[in-house]
Amino acid sequence: MAPRDEDIIDDIRHLQETMERLLSDFSCFRTPLLLGREYVWRPLTDVYETDDELVVRMDIAGVKPGDFRVTIHGRILTIRGIRRDPVKSGRRRFHKMEINLGVFERNIEIPDHIGISSMGAEYDNGFLVVKLAKTAGRSKRREQVVVPVNRGE
Repeated sequence: MAPRDEDIIDDIRHLQETMERLLSDFSCFRTPLLLGREYVWRPLTDVYETDDELVVRMDIAGVKPGDFRVTIHGRILTIRGIRRDPVKSGRRRFHKMEINLGVFERNIEIPDHIGISSMGAEYDNGFLVVKLAKTAGRSKRREQVVVPVNRGE
């Protein structure tokens, strides 16, 4: 007797959900026992150029403006911060956990034709947008620079 198509599809869905849960549990393991270091997650980020500038757009909803920092050192733009758990209650039993908490960091290489003389950042509605102006020649960057962040309303 051949299994019904619906049964096979249900089995595949169940297997998929189980694998997603197992992989998610492993990737969210935040103690140094397994990884040997602190777990640092990577927010979803878009990097693109317009005619005038390089734009970095990062999804960090729920992060307080004082809980992250934007710096440039050499040709690397670094965005590092922490998303804290807003729920301060005691014990919880999760049915699904997809929102990353804790320390995050992204390092984005800045092309030579992008300068830091004209830069800015804005954090609004959970998105951080960093804009760096293009320059006519190669830009030389040595020391670390902190990018000021404006909070949108």
